[in-house]
Amino acid sequence: MTSSNGHRNDQQVGTTVLIVMMEVDEADDEVFNKWYNEEHLPERMSIPGYVSARRFILDPEDGQNNNVMRYLCIWEMENDSPLQSQLYKDQNAKPTPTKEAANAVVKQRARGLYRQIFPASGVYNDRVGYTYPDGIRIGA
Repeated sequence: MTSSNGHRNDQQVGTTVLIVMMEVDEADDEVFNKWYNEEHLPERMSIPGYVSARRFILDPEDGQNNNVMRYLCIWEMENDSPLQSQLYKDQNAKPTPTKEAANAVVKQRARGLYRQIFPASGVYNDRVGYTYPDGIRIGA
């Protein structure tokens, strides 16, 4: 399903996720978000093997004293092959003015590549509930 802005509303999943966190001062949000949303996401999603991407910003109520950064992007991939592709390497070798401006305002970043371990594919969506060893049942 596609929304009125052209973005898909249904979430697709892969068996590998690349988690990227970045710290950017609020004063630099505009330049950072412009690059990420208008250049970086479309550029990466053009690489075969990328399935979907979603971006998040830390809830201000959660604070920043918990060793996480303000911005989070979850990249769903079929496997880690997109990161090994020539297209990925070519994109990294071509910095644009927008990318350079955005990278200049990133104060800190962390990323990790995670492979799915359960279930073997897809998502866990069992809604039958859970029964504790003492027989108490919760859920459906």
